[in-house]
Amino acid sequence: MNNKWLRQTIQSFKPYAAPNINENIVIDANESPYNIFDFPKVAEAFLARMKQTPSYHYPDPFAGELRQALAGYVGCEADEVLVGNGGDEIISLVMNTFLNPGDVLLTHAPTFDIYGLDAEVLGAEVVTVPDLDGYRRDCDGFLEKIKELQPKVTVLCNPNNPTGELLPMSYVEAVLQASENPVVVDEAYLEFSGVPSIITKLSQYDNLIVIRTLSKAFGLAGCRVGYGVAQKEVIDALSLTKLVYNLNVLSQNAALSALEYADEILAHNIPPTLAARDVFYKALEDVPEITMYPSATNFVLIRVPDGPAMDKALRAADISVRSYKAENLKNCLRITITTEDVVRKVVSVLKEEVKKHA
Repeated sequence: MNNKWLRQTIQSFKPYAAPNINENIVIDANESPYNIFDFPKVAEAFLARMKQTPSYHYPDPFAGELRQALAGYVGCEADEVLVGNGGDEIISLVMNTFLNPGDVLLTHAPTFDIYGLDAEVLGAEVVTVPDLDGYRRDCDGFLEKIKELQPKVTVLCNPNNPTGELLPMSYVEAVLQASENPVVVDEAYLEFSGVPSIITKLSQYDNLIVIRTLSKAFGLAGCRVGYGVAQKEVIDALSLTKLVYNLNVLSQNAALSALEYADEILAHNIPPTLAARDVFYKALEDVPEITMYPSATNFVLIRVPDGPAMDKALRAADISVRSYKAENLKNCLRITITTEDVVRKVVSVLKEEVKKHA
């Protein structure tokens, strides 16, 4: 194919690439180890819904019932919710709605790659504020950059992926107050943090867009159900370029069934995950060669003496984790926390490999 056929912004574009997984213990994508269909009530509710949903009808284009259920879950109005095919679709809709070629997207680094990749495809300029030592965000520098540039879109992942850092709500509000334009707060992992969502302040900020998902704490990654929360006028704007039937009936019904038993699911999924995270920290606290960064999520970022060698050792032990090539994450691995059994297997490999570099 003639490369000139491509739009200019993707002629040398490197897309986000999901790795090939050959291992049986997969802890590289922050997935839950718990299947919602193992909850008998959830499975029954889902099957009952599917029996009442003819396969020959297109899905509700705006997932009205699901919008209502999500609004009840996060504490807003249904017309302040937009449901998407995963949080990735909501990110894409934000970028396509607000960014023109040459506009500035502001974020920090390291963070979730998709924000910058989607902006680059549209020809926007991506400006990043590097994190401070220890992967703490440069809060003062970030605010200064907002005031200097007034970026068209500002993005904060909170808690952040891949570092796990949680910013206080007061700082998120400071960002909203400093910006004259949309501010996206990605709360994909918020359920694990135990703190309130910035959605509680939605009525005060017409420039606030919150991205949430059922992929992580609920364990619905395979169903691809994400959602955006913003004031109605912003939701209406984000809907302008949404695919008409963007969320299929199976995903809508699975999400509705999960939300019907949200308290039961979260009470089952979150405490053991946090307990396993504590086991991970404690097991490695006496290994000075490994740096563990504080996390408010279901994953932990660590720095090891030799990242590629450690990744290879883990794969040899049938364990897949997230490794990085970027210079600002050199020798870092992101470990999804699932069960205590898996944590102990990972710790065993980490300790054994560290001995080789002692």
